[in-house]
Amino acid sequence: MAMTITCAAMGYECGYGISGQSMDQIISGIKHHSLEFHGYSEEELSSPDVIERWKGEIRQSARPDALRTPRDESDRDVKPH
Repeated sequence: MAMTITCAAMGYECGYGISGQSMDQIISGIKHHSLEFHGYSEEELSSPDVIERWKGEIRQSARPDALRTPRDESDRDVKPH
């Protein structure tokens, strides 16, 4: 099943969208885009914590609006690059 996520849905001020047929394809696209356009380092992109956070954001964005868990981002420790 095709999936799409935008940087904006992940909390970034960027309109770029990434599509793929699997979670691995989406994560690969996010890594490439984050390295090139958001200033992430290879080390940051290899972090299991970063990957798990992205997977959670992808799953959350795929849920119908009525079922999404609201996010309080006031104490978000990961800032967009």
